[in-house]
Amino acid sequence: MKRVLAVLFVAILLTPLIGPDLGLAEDFQPKTYKQDFVFTIVVMPNGNANITMKTVWLEPKDEIQKQIEKILNETQNGSMTVEEAIAKFEQEQLRRYVESLTQSGMNLTNESIKSYGIAEGNNVTIVFNAIALNFSKYYSYGDYWEVRIDPTRGYATINIPDTGLPFAIDINSTFIIKLPENATLIGYPKAFAKQYNTSKFFVTSEAKGDTVIVNSYIYIEPFLPPDGYKALFGDYKDYYIRYRAPYKGKEHYQSSVMNEYVTLDIYSNGSVRLHMRDEYIEPKSEVEARKKEIISYGVENATEYILRTYSIALGYRGALVDNGKVKILGLNETDAPLVIDAEYMLRNFTTFENGSYVYQFDPTLGLTSGLTDRMEYEVNHTLYLTINLPDGGKFLEVPDNISESLNGNRFTMTVLREGNSLKIVSNVFIRYGAPAEDITKMLSNHTTATIRYTVPEERSRLSETQQVIAIAVALLLVVGAIVFWKRR
Repeated sequence: MKRVLAVLFVAILLTPLIGPDLGLAEDFQPKTYKQDFVFTIVVMPNGNANITMKTVWLEPKDEIQKQIEKILNETQNGSMTVEEAIAKFEQEQLRRYVESLTQSGMNLTNESIKSYGIAEGNNVTIVFNAIALNFSKYYSYGDYWEVRIDPTRGYATINIPDTGLPFAIDINSTFIIKLPENATLIGYPKAFAKQYNTSKFFVTSEAKGDTVIVNSYIYIEPFLPPDGYKALFGDYKDYYIRYRAPYKGKEHYQSSVMNEYVTLDIYSNGSVRLHMRDEYIEPKSEVEARKKEIISYGVENATEYILRTYSIALGYRGALVDNGKVKILGLNETDAPLVIDAEYMLRNFTTFENGSYVYQFDPTLGLTSGLTDRMEYEVNHTLYLTINLPDGGKFLEVPDNISESLNGNRFTMTVLREGNSLKIVSNVFIRYGAPAEDITKMLSNHTTATIRYTVPEERSRLSETQQVIAIAVALLLVVGAIVFWKRR
């Protein structure tokens, strides 16, 4: 739901901008698009909410008039009355609202819309109402409910061209959240202020009994570059109204289950056979969606793309790829995992340091990278790493066994040495709703593990640059397949 309001703002408020009139003439004077927005949320005990969005387009007056004339132009040939033309406009807007909100993740029912000001010709006001199912989410992790709003109106994440937008934006937004009966407020957005040149972003808030009111004001100057948006909105993180209630909710979430198998066969001449097998098991809906995308793109094309991309990445970072092959499995098997099986013969893969080879990897499978406010899945990811040395090879340093837990989250790593083979299994289990700080606290000290070994015949040493790059490549390949195919 993070970009819902921005989508609606662009789709509804700025629709008249899309067309030939947007060209910048020599005498171009940027206009200001001004809007008042009120979002009222009445939360029910079961987490559903009665939502009302009132949007008033105030400026520029000439664009308002053009939009009104376009709506009423349907009456020119006598085929429609004014009321019928307005009703047609309302149905178009209703479809747009429902599509945008549904695509953003809302589950709506009883949708309706009403417009005002068109017949009078002074503004365009749209009032949308619906019941949003499961709008307030319950988290057993912390035992509280949570309503998310966006005082940035999506501008914290919206993609802006390097030249900025050729107009100014002036938005006054009010969010009114009425909590259900017997709820106890435990947190809501606090005051915030940022300014960049003449652009501004202010947030104020207050709580009155069972109601929270959050106001935000945004002014964006014409041609504000992306750095300006980052300066205004980049530090803002306060999106939530949280409360406790005597009743528990039903949690709605999916599990993310994945197995990563990595085998390194080390040869006496220093070359490495790298075999990776990634099994994407859950969430099943996303796994099936990825399968359909691969089939649509073409299995052969997808296979070649993976092979070529990894080979280029390895070569660019200093490793020499002698050969490689990729297989994609499970595409036509219902409920089977999606499997990406890749194998490469490499030189210059590991780094040579002080008479021995060093291999480093991330046993947490990169789960500390790119964290958002909380984990929206239940995560169960496992890495199976096997390193096989040639006869005469010797492990000089291996990681210790690890067992960490925090509030039901778990991280374990077991290390087993069997002659010239080293087998490591690391597993990360994260509860649904776990906040980023808990995940970081549990995993941040374990993101790098080191293995040091020797082989009987040492090849010529790598250059210092190649040594540094090889470590980066090793880390990339262990976690790269995860982030490459799974959308976060």
